[in-house]
Amino acid sequence: MITHKTSRASFSHVLTLVLLTIVFTSHSQGLLGGGGGEGDRIDGKFKFLPLPYVDYNRAVGVTLGAIPMAMMNLSEKDTISPSSTVGLVGTYSENKTWFLMGFGVFYLDEDNWRIKAAGGYGDVNYQFYAANPIDQWFNYNTNADFLYVSVQKQIIPDLYAGLGYIYTTFKTSTDFFEREFTTQLHGIVIDATYDRRSSVTYPRDGYFLQGRFRTYPQFANDQYDSNQMTLAYNHYFPMVGRRDVLAARLYSGLSFGDVSFNQQFIVGGTDIRGYSFGQFRGKSVIAAQGEYRWNFHKRFGAVGFAGLATVLGSLNESDEGRLLPGIGTGVRYVFLKETHSTVGFDVAVGDGDWGFYFRLSEAF
Repeated sequence: MITHKTSRASFSHVLTLVLLTIVFTSHSQGLLGGGGGEGDRIDGKFKFLPLPYVDYNRAVGVTLGAIPMAMMNLSEKDTISPSSTVGLVGTYSENKTWFLMGFGVFYLDEDNWRIKAAGGYGDVNYQFYAANPIDQWFNYNTNADFLYVSVQKQIIPDLYAGLGYIYTTFKTSTDFFEREFTTQLHGIVIDATYDRRSSVTYPRDGYFLQGRFRTYPQFANDQYDSNQMTLAYNHYFPMVGRRDVLAARLYSGLSFGDVSFNQQFIVGGTDIRGYSFGQFRGKSVIAAQGEYRWNFHKRFGAVGFAGLATVLGSLNESDEGRLLPGIGTGVRYVFLKETHSTVGFDVAVGDGDWGFYFRLSEAF
């Protein structure tokens, strides 16, 4: 029997990283602005911010691209809502992997409504490993398009709940199989967040709790009838007179039902940095990490972080419940001083792997 012993990621891994970095971070970390990282609004009505994208991944090589985006205050009368963000992401990698995406994050009615949307298309080239008796790497290509929409309403102070929808089509071809495999998914998302952070932009104290249930039901004509539940908790501690921040994060994910290869949880990215190949994957994941954010200059900073993760329901028995440490450091540049909006790079080492990460805002 042929099994995928390891995988140098899948399109869902790339998609997840992009969404977490560009879209979801605006909710849990923040692309948005606020004076000195304590507020959430830019100065003025509108700011255009064309940003470069430079990354390196052991699976795809060097990646270059651009992130032109705009931040705006949608209503002059509404001084409570954080600034909204719209933008594009375009990247091209050394192994001819490319990705194009548009996104928007909107805060409305004195932050009573939060809306996120993203859509894009990409073509990804990777490899998978067929274990004994094949014992060989095979090239594979996946192209995919996706659409994501989420709407949340504030129920009581600091508590938000809402619904989302995600559509994805994967088309995968390999050197091993002659035919192309197509997977179409329609996901319904129910999520709730309790947000007690000092700022959605650059929190220096407080905490953030998010629970999410994602289902791919049969009535939506999904090829895989599956469900996923995730729970994330971030806590922020002010240090050195609120100049620095000590941040901690706990994350868990559980899948059940007919879970496809592209729906599995993968160790890497936010939880935990230091893993690039997507080797450690399974139906469930548990991760914990801490990070110190040192703001030694009004324009420059550095971070140091360490964490631990494990996967359950893994493709490989040897990976089941294995403790996966990660440790690393990074640099930050405040590209918008009045909002403490940052860009930077992280380097992390894992168990037999390492990663280099482009960062737009903080990891969590």
